[in-house]
Amino acid sequence: MLFMLLVQAGKPEIRIPDLERHFHASVNFERRTGGLPTLEWDDALAKLARAHSEDMVARGYFKHVNPEGETPMKRLQAAGYDKCRLIGENIHQNVLYSRAITERKKTTYDWNSMERIAATTMKDWMDSDGHRQNILEKKFTREGLGVAISPDDKVYITQIFCGETS
Repeated sequence: MLFMLLVQAGKPEIRIPDLERHFHASVNFERRTGGLPTLEWDDALAKLARAHSEDMVARGYFKHVNPEGETPMKRLQAAGYDKCRLIGENIHQNVLYSRAITERKKTTYDWNSMERIAATTMKDWMDSDGHRQNILEKKFTREGLGVAISPDDKVYITQIFCGETS
C-alpha cells in the first residue's frame, strides 16, 4: 500500500491524508470564491479516489479509465458505491520536486512543499476548462480526493465528485 509518510534524503515530509485535505480546502476556497456552496468530504469517495491513484502508480498508467476499461462510474459501482446520480473525476500528475540538478554524478533536488504541490495542481485544474467545470459544478455536493506517490517522485491525484441531477 502506498499510504505512507515520506521522509528521506532531504525530501519534505508529505503526509498523504493531510495533502488530500489540503486539496479539499483549496477546492472549497474556489467554490466559495465563485459563490457556490462548499463540497462535503466523503470518506468512501476518498478511499475510492486513493485506490485509483494507487492503481495508476502500481500499473504505470495515467488515465480516467483503468486497463480493464472501467470508467469512474464503473469503478464506483463495482465498489458498491451507489449514492451518486451524477459523478465527475479530475486527475492530475505532479512531482515532489521543481527541478533536479546533477553535478559530478550527484543529484540534488529543489523539493516542493505540500502547499506548493496543492497550489500548482489547483492552478492547473483551474486553468483547464473541463477540470474547472467539475470543481465549479453546482450539482456536485461532495467529493473525495486520493493521492499516491510513485517511487520516481510523481504525485498522482484523483478527485471524485458526486451530486444529484436535479
